[in-house]
Amino acid sequence: MFTEPITVSTAQLHLPARRPWSAAIVAWLVYSVSLPLWLLLPWDRGLGSPGGLTVTVGIDVTRIVVAVAFLAVWHLWRPAGFTTAPTWQRLVPALPLLVLPAYQLVVGPGLPHLPLWKIAVLWFGTATVAFGEEGVFRGVVLRALLARGVRTAVFGAAAMFSLMHLINLATGAHPISVVAQLLFTFGMGIGFGAVALATGTIWPLIVIHFLMDVGYVHAAAPDPGPSLDDLLLNGGISVVLGLLSAAYGLWLLHRRTGLLQNLDPRPQTV
Repeated sequence: MFTEPITVSTAQLHLPARRPWSAAIVAWLVYSVSLPLWLLLPWDRGLGSPGGLTVTVGIDVTRIVVAVAFLAVWHLWRPAGFTTAPTWQRLVPALPLLVLPAYQLVVGPGLPHLPLWKIAVLWFGTATVAFGEEGVFRGVVLRALLARGVRTAVFGAAAMFSLMHLINLATGAHPISVVAQLLFTFGMGIGFGAVALATGTIWPLIVIHFLMDVGYVHAAAPDPGPSLDDLLLNGGISVVLGLLSAAYGLWLLHRRTGLLQNLDPRPQTV
């Protein structure tokens, strides 16, 4: 008796298809650990020093390399939404997230008084943050965990995205700022994850992430050391923005608009 040979696609052989949680954790760990390794180099990292510039550019390039490597090796460019055109219909669900960068861009101090080349370095670094974090967490991690359901994917990717920012404690950030950032990024991750799945494209999220970080970088650049009141105020605003993002993401998940209707592999109840 002859049987038809079982064919397995190349994508099914990759770790995300076989072990979604393992793939998500590997991507999270590699991204989270590879960046601070640059800080261990015994170089002078003073402002404007060759060592400082090398470490900064090295971290920026590492963000891109890690994201591109996972997306390419696991064939996730298309599933992550990099090849999907951001049409107006797809842009609409992402527009409410513009509230996140609006605060710093509107009431922030504006451009820091720095030479043009230093502003260019800051903006390049901010762009690599947006591309790297969206590529890894809304591209790789979110898509890998979809095999476990939409809500598991959104909340799992948001949790890993949030925990990644614990590294800021090692860079001298105030604990109040770090706690606020953890809460903010968890809420942001829920909103961004839901929008990524509802629209099928990742480019609007990269642009919004870039605008948001530009505002924060410029607000922090001239500040020699915020007071406790400033930390609490800014932390409280970040938490509120995170809650708004999470609420919007949960609303999208509840409505199951766009691509969400076809993503959850679990049986649907009538």
